[in-house]
Amino acid sequence: MAAFPTLRTGAVAQYPLDRTNRFQTQAVQFLDGSRQRYPIYSAGLRRWGIRLDLLDDRELASVIAFAEQQGGATFSFPDPVSGVSAPKCIIAGEQFSANAGGEMRHQASLVIEEIA
Repeated sequence: MAAFPTLRTGAVAQYPLDRTNRFQTQAVQFLDGSRQRYPIYSAGLRRWGIRLDLLDDRELASVIAFAEQQGGATFSFPDPVSGVSAPKCIIAGEQFSANAGGEMRHQASLVIEEIA
């Protein structure tokens, strides 16, 4: 399985980092009017908003190549906060962008979602 590329510093993200947990529940209403709710996932699914600034040519090229190669396929992503790897992640929708600035001034941003 593919893994998200690391920067030359060894990091996969830079600060500020947007990180959220998504929870989903199912509600069932019975004939007597009572309801029961239960979680669909045992734990929340994580979502990271990654913004990479001041990238060099090699780093930008590796992030772009990774995004193009993955498409909608899953990959592993190490949580930048806890260091625990999430084994099934995708790049969310069409939320990938890359800007080539001057030397050592490239930028990229994307949203990574953990899936069940």
